[in-house]
Amino acid sequence: AYDGWQSQKLGLSVQEKIEEAIQSIAHRKVNILASGRTDAGVSARGQVFHFDCDMDIRPKKWMGALNGRLPKDIHIMDAEEVSPLFHARYCVRKKQYDYLINLGPYDVFTKDIAYQCPVALDIEKMIAGSKYLIGTHDFTSYNSNPLSERPDQVRTVFDIRFSREGDLLRISYIGNGFLRYMVRMMTGQLIEVGRGRLLPEDIGRILDARSKTAAHKNAPACGLTLVSVEYYELLAKNEDGMIREFLAGDELPQGMSLSEIEEAVRERRIPRIYAVTTRDAQRMLGRLEVSENPVIHVYDEADLETVRRLNEQLPSAAELVIGQEGGI
Repeated sequence: AYDGWQSQKLGLSVQEKIEEAIQSIAHRKVNILASGRTDAGVSARGQVFHFDCDMDIRPKKWMGALNGRLPKDIHIMDAEEVSPLFHARYCVRKKQYDYLINLGPYDVFTKDIAYQCPVALDIEKMIAGSKYLIGTHDFTSYNSNPLSERPDQVRTVFDIRFSREGDLLRISYIGNGFLRYMVRMMTGQLIEVGRGRLLPEDIGRILDARSKTAAHKNAPACGLTLVSVEYYELLAKNEDGMIREFLAGDELPQGMSLSEIEEAVRERRIPRIYAVTTRDAQRMLGRLEVSENPVIHVYDEADLETVRRLNEQLPSAAELVIGQEGGI
């Protein structure tokens, strides 16, 4: 019933309806910020947004008050108070999107949440094609964000899972973030593989092309649902960078695995360690070792000023050391 999540001059948005509900409680305009912008026709079971308000209302009261003012097709599932550093978009650890395809006869009861596929699909070939998309890649070919607006189009897809319940095929995409139309474009090309119009290896060829004209099919919006968003701990943040916990896919110190670092920290064999990164592309700038005498190892002297400004936000400023050696 909406023209997407984001408020717009023409059309009705989910964001607009929620902001209207908050305004009726706060008696002033309150802007909300979401984990991402879902398109018209896309559903969301796990969208997350945050806002700032100085009213003394408990989270559960917020939830009830908002739901009492929202239309029946928008519902708040939970509410909680968070750190001032929390950001619904920039603190995302991972997201899951599911794409639902009805492989049986046209079904009026699932038409708004599943693509009604009119032809048979070879699911095994689709699974084979999906393997090319898993991992850290430049997804220029599989999204519609202009390079002029978003030059860094590298993202990590942790997993793509296929499951089937009767006539419904579910494709679950789990990744650290997705660009505009990225999931729909990946799904569109996998459907072409299932129809026999592309080979599984063509998925990799399109990916490697890094071209905005390489992929030609967007799967319909109706099949897509934002299922969940998970967040990480954040210690400091500004316009250029952040200090956060290490995540899967990060460049790790001294070649250790993420599980080894977590185990060593739990057993107190090494200090608690945080990644220092740029904010948008999350390029690694260094690492913070939190102990009695905290230290930030800045990997490149060119990033020293960015790290210094982040360091000023910490409760106890750390010593800045240039280079990766030392510490753990």
